[in-house]
Amino acid sequence: MQISIFKKQLKDRLDIQEVFNIWNVLRARYYSSETTMFFKNFVHDRDFDLVLNTLLNHYEKQALILEQQAQKYKIEVPQRPPYKIKTSVQVDVITDTYIFRNIYNGVVSQLFSLMTAFRSTTTNDSLRKIIADDLKQHLKDFETLYKYGKLKGWQEDPPAYKTAKPVKYEPLSTTEAFHLWDNISLRYSQTQLTELFIGFAHDKEFIAILTMGKKNLDKQARALEEEAIKYEIALPQRPPSHVAVPMDPESLQDRFMFNEIFKGIQNAIDLHIRAVIETIRNDSLRTMLMGYWEDEIVMYDKILKYGKMKGWVNTPPMYRCRTSYVFFNG
Repeated sequence: MQISIFKKQLKDRLDIQEVFNIWNVLRARYYSSETTMFFKNFVHDRDFDLVLNTLLNHYEKQALILEQQAQKYKIEVPQRPPYKIKTSVQVDVITDTYIFRNIYNGVVSQLFSLMTAFRSTTTNDSLRKIIADDLKQHLKDFETLYKYGKLKGWQEDPPAYKTAKPVKYEPLSTTEAFHLWDNISLRYSQTQLTELFIGFAHDKEFIAILTMGKKNLDKQARALEEEAIKYEIALPQRPPSHVAVPMDPESLQDRFMFNEIFKGIQNAIDLHIRAVIETIRNDSLRTMLMGYWEDEIVMYDKILKYGKMKGWVNTPPMYRCRTSYVFFNG
């Protein structure tokens, strides 16, 4: 007897947001590639041309990986840019400074797109790793481009943060002072919320994760406080030394508390990447904030996988590909 069934392939599923992430990040890569190829025709500085070549090579490699993912999941892709853009026309008004600022803005824009794609890719672990690797490389490219522009004097510094007396350390900009204050405020509120949830949590593993997270928050807060004091930045009000739990612990579910913590980590990732991008005067502070961002995305990945194992992560609707069903004869 012949039996016909349709068997759904559940491995490597994509949700609907992840489909958009592949398409959107690929589109951003195409736009940046086309822009870079165009401006390379007008570059005067040879070293800057090498920097742009490196960027272009990375864009092409990353686009190829995303194209392969799109083909694997039968996702429509944007129009590709031309293979090459060459012109012998010389336009004097297109200076290296103008080219740098256009390329720089494109790199920053892609950082935000990649960050959004990373934090919203929650179903497919392998795709999230691809985006994470892309994001880390793009952040290195941003660092290279930023430092080169700073060396050439093409990078404009924002207003300096003024103190009552001269400081012997690297000066801060007003936005860098704000990001220091904002990062401390975030850790204070996260610490208070985490301690509250420790008193309500039921799952022992979850309690251990929360306790470890609180210790990390306390450690980072102390380091940031020292930086703020060094630059005479007023500190925000600290949270209470402990949080009392007068309510019945049964009134809060572990799933709810996990998702509140998870959303907090997602928001912290965004806050950290903004701080890194806007810290362009003080190199040592940017390095410090970069380290916190790297720690945050590692923690995010671990917490996400733990929540998925527990069944606590809210899953978006799945993407239904036309070839999701395979016909078998038996």
